[in-house]
Amino acid sequence: MYINDKLENTWIRTGDGDRRATKDEIAAFMRNAHPSQDDLVLDNFGIDDLDLDSILAFKERINKRYPKQKYLEMKNEIFLTEIGAGVKDRISGKFKIKRGTLLFLGKINSIREIFPHYHVDFFNRRGSNPRWSDRVTDDEPGDYQMNLYNFFSIVYGKLTILLKESFELDNYQLRIPFSDFDETIRECLVNCLAHADYEQGYPSTKIEVFDGWFNFVNPGKMLISKAQFVMGGDSRPRNEIIMKMFRLLGVSERQGFGGPLIYKTALTNDYRRPEIITDIEHTELKVWNIDLVDSYPDLTADEKSVFRYIVKNGTDKSLRELVPVLGMTEYRIRKAVSSLVEERHLLQKEGKGKSTRYFLGMGSVEMLTHLQIALEVLRTCI
Repeated sequence: MYINDKLENTWIRTGDGDRRATKDEIAAFMRNAHPSQDDLVLDNFGIDDLDLDSILAFKERINKRYPKQKYLEMKNEIFLTEIGAGVKDRISGKFKIKRGTLLFLGKINSIREIFPHYHVDFFNRRGSNPRWSDRVTDDEPGDYQMNLYNFFSIVYGKLTILLKESFELDNYQLRIPFSDFDETIRECLVNCLAHADYEQGYPSTKIEVFDGWFNFVNPGKMLISKAQFVMGGDSRPRNEIIMKMFRLLGVSERQGFGGPLIYKTALTNDYRRPEIITDIEHTELKVWNIDLVDSYPDLTADEKSVFRYIVKNGTDKSLRELVPVLGMTEYRIRKAVSSLVEERHLLQKEGKGKSTRYFLGMGSVEMLTHLQIALEVLRTCI
């Protein structure tokens, strides 16, 4: 809220009180209130500010999807006008591009004229390397103009190779469908790039790969709630032109249902559930391709055994009744449970005495409920 009709007197209510908003935060609030600014036309930018190789590669890919449109036969300016990425000024006759077009297909120097804080990064942090074993960034000279199209194409190619290399056999020695998790990672990457606030200076758009999990970070607050993201059906892309470009490529799922599909993969494959953090500065999405217990490598062997049993079976039994089931002494079981509740905060305790039961935190239960409803929506809509 702001006081005396002056935006500079804007205050933010936090958990421990109110504080005055900074100029950057006020600007972010205004952009959040009026998304899809990437649809605005740039008066002084045209075809020369776009990377020709990117245009040709993009045109060829979508021509394969829509051969009847004969995009390859069109001049570049006509092609971009046809797909809504550019316009021809009715008075001057000059071809102009849109802000999202510049981000998606532009030359890096031209992009930085409009978006001085533009920065995209990919890190492969798997293995024992203390820093990273592979990186893709706009900061270093390379063979490509690191616009969003090239960044997506290069990074998605690397992610696909990493997934194929690391995919393991399940308990029945049958390969879990690779396409499921590939679809999840692709959707995460598209969301990260299409929903980023490229005018914001911090943090940068960053994709990181670790052993067993992936991290997607973009500047800007998610424009829908976490529950809406999981439920699906409500799409509010910050950058409509960029999202449209991805849809033309066929790499984005039905609009508004990317969230349910991401969670569905985790649920059906017994992976740890995705985690979302979003605030005025950034949005971070973490996804795992290992189960919930294995995603906490610092758990002791006893803690893993107890946690895995409770995750899969619930606690219809008392801790004493788990002794023959787990092959552990009651003392070890109680010690593990105490750590999982009081130190790890992975379990919550309910009841007293013989009626005491343990379960995953309320946030996890609540999210699972949302997910179950979302899956019902998916069955009827997709």
